[in-house]
Amino acid sequence: MVLKKNLEKILNDLEKRIKELEQSNEGLRSQFKYLEEKVREREEETKAIINNLEEMIREREEISKEKQGIINKLEERI
Repeated sequence: MVLKKNLEKILNDLEKRIKELEQSNEGLRSQFKYLEEKVREREEETKAIINNLEEMIREREEISKEKQGIINKLEERI
């Protein structure tokens, strides 16, 4: 009889622990999904920043070409 009670207690303890672990797992899954979403947001922000920087570079290159053209014309006059 004592053995049966001990086994029942062990079983109950194990069931309780399983439930605790399942809840913990669910919390971790939720945190993981949140972090995945944050990573996606950061990736999009980074892509937008890179695109803006690339556009600024293109604009500056165009301005540099125009300035070089003006310099070349002035040098031809000299």
